[in-house]
Amino acid sequence: MSQAPQVWAASATSLRRRLLSWILWPLAALIGLNAWVAYGNAVQAANEAYDRSLYLAARTLAEGLQWQDAGLQLDVTQAAGYLFENHTGSRLFYKITTPAGQWLAGVAALPEVPARDHSAVKFFALVQFDDGQYLGQAVRLAQLTHVVEGATRLTAAGPADPLVKITVAETMEARQQLIEHILWDTLGSQGLLLLAAALLVLWGVQRGIRPLEAFRQQLAQKSDDDFSPIQPPDLPRELRPLIETLNGYLERLGRLIEIRKRFLDNAAHQLRTPLTALKTQLALAQRNAEPENAQALMAAARQTTDDAVRLTEQLLAMTRVEHAREMHSPERVDLVDLARRVTQEHLLRAHQAGDDLGLELLIERSEVQCVALLLHEALSNLIDNAMHHSPVGTHITVRVGPGWVEVVDDGPGIAPEHQAHVFERFYRAAPSGVSGSGLGLAIVKEIADQQGAVVSVRSPVADGHGTAIRMRWQRADEP
Repeated sequence: MSQAPQVWAASATSLRRRLLSWILWPLAALIGLNAWVAYGNAVQAANEAYDRSLYLAARTLAEGLQWQDAGLQLDVTQAAGYLFENHTGSRLFYKITTPAGQWLAGVAALPEVPARDHSAVKFFALVQFDDGQYLGQAVRLAQLTHVVEGATRLTAAGPADPLVKITVAETMEARQQLIEHILWDTLGSQGLLLLAAALLVLWGVQRGIRPLEAFRQQLAQKSDDDFSPIQPPDLPRELRPLIETLNGYLERLGRLIEIRKRFLDNAAHQLRTPLTALKTQLALAQRNAEPENAQALMAAARQTTDDAVRLTEQLLAMTRVEHAREMHSPERVDLVDLARRVTQEHLLRAHQAGDDLGLELLIERSEVQCVALLLHEALSNLIDNAMHHSPVGTHITVRVGPGWVEVVDDGPGIAPEHQAHVFERFYRAAPSGVSGSGLGLAIVKEIADQQGAVVSVRSPVADGHGTAIRMRWQRADEP
């Protein structure tokens, strides 16, 4: 028994660890996804910035072009100054061609930019961008279509074509450095964010499970016989059903333990007297040599044994009734059918005792909400009580009406001063010569209280004699 909690504790995962894993892993995934999206957006923004710079380089070259008598002229000083001053960390190459692809100036080996749809063009329709390869390394290409001023005048070679294509290529070193810088900045910021979130989540989980720790401490400090409800401070709304369920269990457990304790106390107290008397009677019968006296002592011992057996049965019946609310569920029960069955079960015993047991039905059917087994026990106790406390030849009637059942006898009745106490445990209203335990009517009262019925006693019934004990349920049509 002592090893089971240790094995369970070793194999179980703590609530704190579960909460952290359920929160931090999805949070880490979301932060990772956010970092990936942010990195992609930053790289796209960097590429757009570099593409704009590459476009400006092409524009600078275009502004330095003009047609003269000798042909196309480029102001290298202005163009080279911009290219070398504003593009540190990467190398630039350029090429100028006619729309038909005829080389005019620059590096003839630079790749061409393929024609694109208008939807893929940036800045405006006269410039296009593409990735390419030059001298075995990746380059970014920008191709600008430009109208050269003065091209409409006649040159020595004839009229000049006013359109030229200016292609500028940039190596990727600066872009890669910027992208790596963005990557590490993004990873660093997102990592710090994840760390801060983890610390906040850990702090929040620690504070969130404090009520559980307070509840554990209160439960550990309770004594073995303390089944009072536990009310930890600052109880979260989500934990209230759990605490209420556990408090309900403690209440039921305390009630069951109290029932067992009361049974043991009652049994020890009530059985001590008949068992002591039985022991004395058997000892006297053993020492008495006269057969007549021995037979009388044995008859008395037999009667004492019967009383002890009846007392034990009633103690057990009372204990079963007190446990019934945890073991049985109410249902619709027909009092007529149940009374008929209980009466038939006791007919033979009543006949052997010389009593007249009968059934009187004032209604064909009378249903109530109760536990049939307990109501059977109550009716049996009422019939047994009437037979036990009445002289031989008593008329006993089980009568059923709308929403009630009663047992009536024409015995000596119950004195008025006893009627208020007959349903108390171990209270005996019978004369001293009549044996009894005082539990029969207490069992009936306990069953009636559990089944929502009211039990009452009426005595005398007629001509100064008789007793009527009724169990009555309030019907739905009654106020």
